[in-house]
Amino acid sequence: MMRIILRAALLFSLFFAAYFTLERFIVYPLAPRSIAPSDARLKVSKIGDMVVWSAPAKRGKPTVVYLHGNAGHIAKRTARLQRLMDRGYGIVAPAYRGSNGSKGWPTEAGIASDINALYTSLTNGAFTGTPTVPILYGESIGAAVAINLATTSAVRPRAIVLEAPFTSLKDVAAHMHPQLPLATGLMLSRWPSVRRATKLQAPLLILHGEKDDFIPPKMGRAILEAAGSKHKELYVVKGAGHINMWTGDAQRRLYRFIKQF
Repeated sequence: MMRIILRAALLFSLFFAAYFTLERFIVYPLAPRSIAPSDARLKVSKIGDMVVWSAPAKRGKPTVVYLHGNAGHIAKRTARLQRLMDRGYGIVAPAYRGSNGSKGWPTEAGIASDINALYTSLTNGAFTGTPTVPILYGESIGAAVAINLATTSAVRPRAIVLEAPFTSLKDVAAHMHPQLPLATGLMLSRWPSVRRATKLQAPLLILHGEKDDFIPPKMGRAILEAAGSKHKELYVVKGAGHINMWTGDAQRRLYRFIKQF
């Protein structure tokens, strides 16, 4: 009898180990290879085991903490970082654990801990030598990271921009795979953004693609409605899906928003 129980326990453990390994590669399909910035304005440093790209702001301009999505690595966002730097904004762009040379296994708790450590270092002046209160820009899963950061840090960011935010990772999984309710319920990474958004206080801009089939616009609207920010707005990007949202109109709305802060 004991042998049967031990065998069942082993099989159970193997199933969950395989399941959670699969979740890691589905939720965080990050590219681990270290890539140096192609723009000389971006410098590479580290906070613990996390690689960070950064560039100083021009006089009178704020710094943007850019929290990228879950696909690939920060180097794929170079064109966006360049456009922000061209306008004088400072950049702090961390690479999540498991991507672009950052060590560690990506999990919700681990990523949140890393980003909070970076934000604390930035706001107390240890990262740049000058205390800096930044604007947060969160892209897709980075929007969930930004919401969590903004609602747990003692220092409120100047403003927050969320690109294609979801209500929760569980909701995204249910939207994409409604036939797999058990797998959805077992997910370790939850990122319950709509619940956390009630604690947001900083000015908020949400950008969401009109034709985003991966994270539908109704999730962005739900985040907007839940947000506690007094100044909040949603801009639906006409004709855009999940990954082609930086249209001319969207960028103009973005720059008009962040220049206020």
